Amino acid sequence: MQKKILFFLLIFILALTANASAVRELNGDNLEFEQTEQGQIFTATGNVELIYDQLRITAADEGIYRRYNGEIEFRNNVELFYQEFEAEAVELTGNLEAEVFHLIEEAEVRGQNSLLRADKIDIYRAEDRIEVRGNGYLEYNDFWAEADQITYHLDQELILLEGNVRGERNGESFSSQSAEIDQQTEEVQLRGQATLRFSEDQEIQDPESSDSETVEE
Repeated sequence: MQKKILFFLLIFILALTANASAVRELNGDNLEFEQTEQGQIFTATGNVELIYDQLRITAADEGIYRRYNGEIEFRNNVELFYQEFEAEAVELTGNLEAEVFHLIEEAEVRGQNSLLRADKIDIYRAEDRIEVRGNGYLEYNDFWAEADQITYHLDQELILLEGNVRGERNGESFSSQSAEIDQQTEEVQLRGQATLRFSEDQEIQDPESSDSETVEE
């Protein structure tokens, strides 16, 4: 049985490695290979690890890779590592070819200066976008907020919050129906039943030297 597993693993690595610089492999306590009418399916169980170019995914229980269409499924204590981002969840599904990953249950994504947490987080790497749904929570530098939905446009350095928004920045708490954070200018805009509560002991700053903050009804 061990020789059979090693044989299938060798086929898998040779088939997936397009060139010398690409590293693509699947590891686990047990590996199974299935040839279906649609194409090849690889299943790893126990201490699962997938390395796919710059992407690395680990899971405690199971990892499934459908090579014919790029779809993946990982279960239990899943962790994802990709460039500057780290993520974790109970389950992960997605597509390697499309660079789309769905983090399901107790989902969390950590960046250099940011943290996203929610019931579900969708990562669209090809579009440089992260979508957060269900009990969304965001930390960014000195800013934290909660919202029903959070959309993070990485290429534009823009974060959009929608639905029951509440949070705090520099000791000032706020609430609104929606909010927009421009990471380039550090400007925060609140819209829809917006309220900003000032800290009583905060010193008054020169408007020209402080970060801009806008409240819109």
